[in-house]
Amino acid sequence: TRTGEGLPPRTAAEWEAGGDDGVGRPEDDALFEELRVLRRRIAEREGVPAYVIFHDATLREMAVSRPATLGEFLGVGGVGERKLEKYGEEFLALIRRAVRR
Repeated sequence: TRTGEGLPPRTAAEWEAGGDDGVGRPEDDALFEELRVLRRRIAEREGVPAYVIFHDATLREMAVSRPATLGEFLGVGGVGERKLEKYGEEFLALIRRAVRR
């Protein structure tokens, strides 16, 4: 992956633009799927489509960069102040659990 090659993780915009930088790490793929499940639960709770919560590209960036703080979470493409405040703690809790495994 890019991070394994000393490159920064892809941004949300790069994910949405398409292309592949190689096979993802299995742990990133597993976390991405867990993030999608959480996003779906939140979307159902709020009665909105899942993409309104976060786009897949944003979830992929979270899975690769694994932010540990609210400040790092805010640095993920597709996360603004409003979504940070609304969803940050739930997503960070999931990411933290995944990192500990």
